[in-house]
Amino acid sequence: MRRTCCTVLLATLLASHAAQTRAQAPAQGLAAWGWGFGQAAAPATTPGKWSPEAFADYIGTGQTPHPAVVRIIAPENSGTSMGSGVLVDVNRTQGLVLTNWHVIRDSRSGVLVQFPDGFQSAGTVVRWDEPWDLAAVVVWKPHATPLPLAADRPQPGEPLTIAGYGRGPFRTETGPCTQYLSPGSGYPLEFVELQATARQGDSGGPILNSRGELAGLLFGQNDGRTIGSCTTRLRTFLAEVGSTGFQSLPIAEFSAEPAIERSLGTPAPPARLASAIDADLIQRSAHVAEPQPPAGHSPVEPSLEELLDVRTHGQAMLTTAGGLALVFLGLRTIIGGRVRHSPHVS
Repeated sequence: MRRTCCTVLLATLLASHAAQTRAQAPAQGLAAWGWGFGQAAAPATTPGKWSPEAFADYIGTGQTPHPAVVRIIAPENSGTSMGSGVLVDVNRTQGLVLTNWHVIRDSRSGVLVQFPDGFQSAGTVVRWDEPWDLAAVVVWKPHATPLPLAADRPQPGEPLTIAGYGRGPFRTETGPCTQYLSPGSGYPLEFVELQATARQGDSGGPILNSRGELAGLLFGQNDGRTIGSCTTRLRTFLAEVGSTGFQSLPIAEFSAEPAIERSLGTPAPPARLASAIDADLIQRSAHVAEPQPPAGHSPVEPSLEELLDVRTHGQAMLTTAGGLALVFLGLRTIIGGRVRHSPHVS
């Protein structure tokens, strides 16, 4: 068993070193950044020579993976692309994951998204943005809670944390925000830079602020600096997908008020259902109380026509008629019996 594990580990390492880095037309001013634009940095080791750095990504870091940070596996013609991603939104049945475009761009089939709790799902790429190196992947709804988007983009000097799975274990690293860059002329400054060293395989992982909110999505690093699209760019991209990001709601058990009264829901029915109700196309199954007169006003007496309306009082009228019929038959029987048993008077 131990020999098998070592063999698999060594084969995986050799495959990762043998895989060719995907090339993309470098954006202006960003050609030196690895993974996302241009070629990746040269290997840190010489082939055939031992180096502990070569196995560093396979050694456990001791850090607990964030539940919303995922591993992205994208099969390609010549191998497999492995990156990271982050869960940003969910609905009743599906989840929305953000990652880098360069992680999944050469995939020839659906990608695989793995969560740290063991849940995994096939993912469908629904949208991408090549200049900002962003991609949106839809998966089946996981158990994890999505990361909320930061309200404002980070400021220089603010501490930020990158997270990802590299070639194996989950790892985070924290450093200050340094500046903002652009993917090219004509683009806004929405690439946030921080002092932290990302690993190959961290691509698509989150950049978190001190409150644990999603402040950006990393795509590359160079000389101990990491950059990625900041929260304002992520919000724009999510709007194109049809998402506003995840917003957590207060837990109902901590409040005795109904959710509607706490403004957490909308009491109005859907438009199509409301129009059907207004047009009397469907019948309500719930009891509707009779309207009450305003305070200080006496009840309005119904007219004779309203009382004799069969549609409104049909059941009551039938009940009354049946009761009167029974009373009449009873009286007739009693009177007829007395006449038959009275003595004959001559």
